[in-house]
Amino acid sequence: MNNLRKLDLNQLVTLSVLLRERHVSRAAEALYKSQPAVSHALNQLRELFQDPLLVRRDGQYQLTSKAESLCIPLNEALNQLDDLIAQKQFNPLSCQRHFNIAMSDYGAALIAVKLVPYLRKYAPDIDLKIWHCSREEMQNKLHEGSLDLAFGVFNTLDYSLRNQIVFTDKFVSIVDPQVCSQGKMDLIDWVSYPHILVSMKPFDANEIDHQLQLINQQRRIAVTVPYWQIAPQLLMGTNLILTLAQKAIPLSMSDKFTLFTPPLPLPDLVFQMIWHQRSDTDKAVYWLRETIVELLNEEGEFYYE
Repeated sequence: MNNLRKLDLNQLVTLSVLLRERHVSRAAEALYKSQPAVSHALNQLRELFQDPLLVRRDGQYQLTSKAESLCIPLNEALNQLDDLIAQKQFNPLSCQRHFNIAMSDYGAALIAVKLVPYLRKYAPDIDLKIWHCSREEMQNKLHEGSLDLAFGVFNTLDYSLRNQIVFTDKFVSIVDPQVCSQGKMDLIDWVSYPHILVSMKPFDANEIDHQLQLINQQRRIAVTVPYWQIAPQLLMGTNLILTLAQKAIPLSMSDKFTLFTPPLPLPDLVFQMIWHQRSDTDKAVYWLRETIVELLNEEGEFYYE
């Protein structure tokens, strides 16, 4: 790699032509350069390779043994570079591909509603399947190769999984206004009410109950559902408390509840996009990742209706 820093790739092209023509003037003509320029390049190449490369014998140039040994690998390297540069750029308009991605209904409400119309307009032959599964299942499916991307809040990731933060959110608690109308509740009252938990796996650890354990508190989980979107509707006319990501509250329902900050320290929700390292060189998956990030960032703060 250090040797490459000393090299202008155009010098390799010049060397290839010199080795083929075995004559400075003919090489200059083939390269559409002046003879002095090619002679100067040859002197630089001689210094780089620590070899004369072309020597005059019996009135004509001949290749040294070093130059002879360079001919085949040099042409192969130049052909590979040419193929690399000439590769067609990914074109979503003509791409025929089936993508599998996984997210909760919370993620789907924020991502899929933007992504699907975009794909129909700019990548009409791309098919999309959205899976709804737990964080553990998402990681397993990425390892299996049955998923291209997954979205969620992941506390730990396997070394072979890549990740990118796509947005952050914060926890809020909501409750029927008849239970609390002031927009504030202390911890003693908060844990005394029954709660709704949104979880694909009800017995798995979650951020909220983990924080409660740290301060020797416990809440009663009266209702567990796997869907974020339905959970706020279950509060109406009850004394249940729901603590959820703020962006998961539909704008159309936000005025029907009392919203307040939970009375315990909770970390921000860092919503990530993850993929397996085998997809790093997949141009289509890279395009999909970049597209999703751009769609989420185009309007700043976003919520669903």
